[in-house]
Amino acid sequence: MKGAQKKFLLLALFAVSFFLAAGNAFALPPIVFGNEGAFLKIDYQGQLYGVWRDTGSGASKQNDSTDIFFRRNRLSFWAHGTSNYGAIVQLEYVGERNINDLTVSDVPGSSLEVLDAYFMWDFSNEFRVYAGKQKIQLTRENLEDCFEPLSLDRSLFIYTLKHSRDTGLVLWGNLPDIKSQYRVEVSKGNDGNNSPQSGLMYTARFHVSLWDPEYAYGYKGTYLGKKKVLTIGVGGQFEPDAVYADSVSHTGAKTYYAYTADAFMEYPLAKGTSAVTLSGAYLKESFNNAYQGSNPDPNSIGQDGEKNGWYVKAAYLLPGRIGPGQVQPFVRYEEWKYADMFNVFDQKINWTGAGVNYLIDGQSLRVTVQYSRTDFNKEVNAQSQSFNTVTAMLQYRF
Repeated sequence: MKGAQKKFLLLALFAVSFFLAAGNAFALPPIVFGNEGAFLKIDYQGQLYGVWRDTGSGASKQNDSTDIFFRRNRLSFWAHGTSNYGAIVQLEYVGERNINDLTVSDVPGSSLEVLDAYFMWDFSNEFRVYAGKQKIQLTRENLEDCFEPLSLDRSLFIYTLKHSRDTGLVLWGNLPDIKSQYRVEVSKGNDGNNSPQSGLMYTARFHVSLWDPEYAYGYKGTYLGKKKVLTIGVGGQFEPDAVYADSVSHTGAKTYYAYTADAFMEYPLAKGTSAVTLSGAYLKESFNNAYQGSNPDPNSIGQDGEKNGWYVKAAYLLPGRIGPGQVQPFVRYEEWKYADMFNVFDQKINWTGAGVNYLIDGQSLRVTVQYSRTDFNKEVNAQSQSFNTVTAMLQYRF
């Protein structure tokens, strides 16, 4: 079957899924036990992906590839004893998947895990303590709700050491007088058998909002025109002697650090019905040139390894409605330089994407279609060949 036919069938499948789901979009509210003082809320969120890529299959690995999988399939339990303390546990199933961020695998991978599990104690608006497995507090992109993004999903390249989550303690709070927020985190960091020491990773983040404040623990990729937001943030992360440059002989201990700066703006053109959204960030992640060692720690190279780069993204929420939903076209551009990606030193990646969101009841039900182009500056092996991807997503939240 030709690539164009596959893309048509893929999009047709998701269009049918959308219309079947639309009638039930508001049928299953979250299950809540108790009252405002003490309650347990259970909710379910899912994202089903259909992906076509113009490479990765066949004997030569140059033929088209297609895949359908759950990108996220999440059951969440939100417990509150009082208005001051509570806990969150989130279970997530990621379905069998062949087409990954940068590769196509012959053997599909899947996982079922406790994604988050942490205790929350809110002493005051200015001082809160969260303890357990939770998001790493460095970048805005990682802290944005993955079910309320601006584009299809987060950047593929924004993650750092320990990827998106770690177990530890977070102190955070808001300073209302200056519309700002701080976060300080101490977490396990890289503590595997090949790490030089069983140390800790330290993370800090601070932002200031110039218009409407962003006071929540998580950010949103878009407020759909309900807020006028201009937020500027910075963050830093550090772990001494985190990796070995030679993880076989256990020599060449290297310190890890990362820092980031980001900005987010959403300007309502008509409150709640139309808005322009702009967002961007810079990130540098260093393992002190561990990649130059004979057998560098795998954490120091590859997609989450030593790199620097940036992204920008923009969207326009169209005024009015088309049928029951709102339409939001978006574009995204990213440039990244990797110390070592697929055994290629100083590899540069340019990533370009564009698509459209169709949103019903906020983002309770959402269909997104996105085209993206991934360009490797040095195409010197099978893993570093440039490619095109078309992704369709059906999102549902109950």
